[in-house]
Amino acid sequence: MAASSQSSVEPGSNEVKDYICNACEDQNIVETSADFYCKQCEQFYCGNCIHLHGKLFAKHNSIGRVDIDKWPVSKKVVDFLQTCDVHKEHKIDQFCNLHKQLCCPQCVSDQHRY
Repeated sequence: MAASSQSSVEPGSNEVKDYICNACEDQNIVETSADFYCKQCEQFYCGNCIHLHGKLFAKHNSIGRVDIDKWPVSKKVVDFLQTCDVHKEHKIDQFCNLHKQLCCPQCVSDQHRY
């Protein structure tokens, strides 16, 4: 999986940034949506940063959003899918055979005891 691929929601906005530019993030610049992925670097880049990357690493092939199906799943999406809907501080790591439901440790304790 790519290093530090993240997603965020701007405060007060309905926009979800599924991938964040790693170069901007490293420079503590406001979270900028990534438009390109470099497989060789395993990094995501916005439109501004990809130009510098292209100059420094001319032999690298970047993949644009048109081919987003070739990008790795973002860490934020993985985290979202693994987080319990009820207990946001817990990761889903168990399966209740009785209820046929994925559970976090707190759900097991609260609702899925046998």
